Amino acid sequence: MRTSFLVSVLFVAFSSAVYTVEPASAAIVTSYKVVVIESPRNETYVSRFLTLTVTFPCSALHYTLTYSVDGKEEGPLPWGVENPNEVHVVYKAVGSVMLSQLPDGSHYVTAKIVCALHNYGGKPSGPFTETSPGSGNYEATWTDTVYFTIDSDEPYEPQLEQPQPQVTVDSTPPEISDLSVENQTYLSGDVPLNFTVNENAARSAYSLDGEDNVTIAGNATLNGLASGAHNVTVYSWDEAGNVGASKTVSFNVSEMASATPEQPENILTSLLVAAPLATVAAFVAGIVVYSKKRKNIDKPS
Repeated sequence: MRTSFLVSVLFVAFSSAVYTVEPASAAIVTSYKVVVIESPRNETYVSRFLTLTVTFPCSALHYTLTYSVDGKEEGPLPWGVENPNEVHVVYKAVGSVMLSQLPDGSHYVTAKIVCALHNYGGKPSGPFTETSPGSGNYEATWTDTVYFTIDSDEPYEPQLEQPQPQVTVDSTPPEISDLSVENQTYLSGDVPLNFTVNENAARSAYSLDGEDNVTIAGNATLNGLASGAHNVTVYSWDEAGNVGASKTVSFNVSEMASATPEQPENILTSLLVAAPLATVAAFVAGIVVYSKKRKNIDKPS
């Protein structure tokens, strides 16, 4: 779409965003096209290789220049300023790019320029619209389109698009197996926690009795468990952030685990000491009984 505006009012506001010139009379109001495709033009070409050339006026604002061919967006169009060392309020900017080879037939090319005003005080003139309410940022868009034809004897060798590499997304969580904790009763409050992960783990942790996770570097030990019922679940994260969980294992710790290490030894010592004493007492009692019987035998009747 070809967009026109009043050069005496809008163009100066668009170009400098500082000076606004009012027309002296209606006689000097002219129609002006902001972005202009200088080539190709609306004609027939015998070459499949054409250069797109675009001009537009610019000043100290922010401009984005892009182009499309036959409705397909091609991306940014490189541009520069003519005579940048000269002092101008408005400079002539020129953008140029070599188009890809085109087959015979009708084509069209569109150039689009977007001009941005940031933190602008007040509403600028012309087709500027606010990018968001109250932001003070405005944008305006202009386009130019040219239709042309290719009629060439040159061989047409279309460029095949290179296949994009397939990106494999890892969405499979790690698998945790060979958990050493089993559904049984442990006689110690220190229970080994060993396990295997089927891939490199970026992080591992366990949750004991449903409490918050405790991060571990690998195999660990559940230390100082109180007597009673417990349960544990192991988690592992891979490099892609997937998390895998082991089965939750319930187990018990015996009351013996709460005893101090000295208590079992004292019990054993008591048993060892008590056994010889009992033997001696039985031996002495036997001697006494035997002596009494002997005296009764030797006593004359």
